[in-house]
Amino acid sequence: MNKSIIPIDSHYIPLTQQKYCCVPTCIQMVMLRHNIPLPPAELIGHHLGLIVDADSTKYFWNVSTGARPSSGYGTRISLPEYSLNSMFEKLNIPLKSTLQLINNFTTLEEFRDYLSSVVASDKDVLVCYDWPTLFDPKLIDHWGHVCVLDKVDVEKDEIRIIDPSPNSAKWVTVKISDMYRAMQVHGEKKSGGLWELSLP
Repeated sequence: MNKSIIPIDSHYIPLTQQKYCCVPTCIQMVMLRHNIPLPPAELIGHHLGLIVDADSTKYFWNVSTGARPSSGYGTRISLPEYSLNSMFEKLNIPLKSTLQLINNFTTLEEFRDYLSSVVASDKDVLVCYDWPTLFDPKLIDHWGHVCVLDKVDVEKDEIRIIDPSPNSAKWVTVKISDMYRAMQVHGEKKSGGLWELSLP
């Protein structure tokens, strides 16, 4: 029996991120789907407030460094000057974002209902969550991570995400309930939730 090498129903071509650049890389995957020319991830990241630890500056051309934000090193889209829409405007990228943060969903059922609507409308959505809560709950340290939502199966309580991390499989299936919990832990103040990207 022949087995597909990759999911044949995937909507995206996976890209692998530079360190701390999960958000820019996920945006690039959405842009690639819509045939929008790709600027470098470092440039996208700069306009999203990318900040890295001092030891990691060697991996970048010219990047900001400083104290670790509460959500972890990476982009800082929760600050108005670094919002997704501000970056899209500055770089002339024909996308706009609408954040559906986790506090908008008071129950897991509301979250499931929203995911069902995503399937019906074929929206591009990024997921922002606390990585240790989802994948390694024993860790004491916590930080945010962003992936692309690729498929939803509400009946199986599963979503498939595309993870830009170089240390992860590209297509990963997780429980909807587990993702909901990981977004709750990350919290709306750190932009935990679902980020819709759409053509204007």
